[in-house]
Amino acid sequence: MIKLFRNIRKNLLNEGKTTKYFKYAIGEIVLVVIGILIALQINNWNQNRLNDTKEQFTLSSINKEFKENRVQLDTVLFYHKNAYASTKKLISMFPISIERDNLDSISKYLGESLSAWTFNPSQGSVNSIINSSSLDLIHNDELRDILVSWQDLVIDFQEDETTSKNAVINQIDPFLAQHLDYNFNFTDKRNNLKILESLEFEYLINIKLATLFSILDKGSELKELEHNLNRIIELTKAKK
Repeated sequence: MIKLFRNIRKNLLNEGKTTKYFKYAIGEIVLVVIGILIALQINNWNQNRLNDTKEQFTLSSINKEFKENRVQLDTVLFYHKNAYASTKKLISMFPISIERDNLDSISKYLGESLSAWTFNPSQGSVNSIINSSSLDLIHNDELRDILVSWQDLVIDFQEDETTSKNAVINQIDPFLAQHLDYNFNFTDKRNNLKILESLEFEYLINIKLATLFSILDKGSELKELEHNLNRIIELTKAKK
């Protein structure tokens, strides 16, 4: 094709048709530019199609991961709420009388109040996206913002859970271990049940209630955590 154009230009020059030569040359340049633009457009179209495919794959991975995280959070919250309810029931019995009160109920409430669950979501997809250029593939601005802030939000929520867990490990367990058996089997004569009537026991159980309240308080990180988790699932749903 290039050789053909060259021969035409040569013939025009040889025939002295300079004006036609320049017109032809300009036309040839225009055709070349149009060809380049078309090639670039096709290349851009292919790249956009490839990016759209990558985006859909990325969104699918995120959606699957966060649906699993939602199930895990629901499970963790079930145990937090159960611990909170049991702790309140135990506190409602204060001051405890080991002669008057039902020891089986105290044992049950005490055991349930000391559960220490933590939310540990899978973050493989999010970390992979943030640590690579894949974040640029996501067109939705809201989704990008939520994903970027997700890890910090999880850390803030886990701090409240860790505070509650540490209250058990560092304060409540050491006290109870000196006086009660591990399973709170109050029929075991070695148990010192008098500590259930003590101010120290009441104080420690109230600390546990306060830490659980911090976790479950709708004004804390939990509300934002649940909202963002649900939004991520919603914004990454497959398009029909």
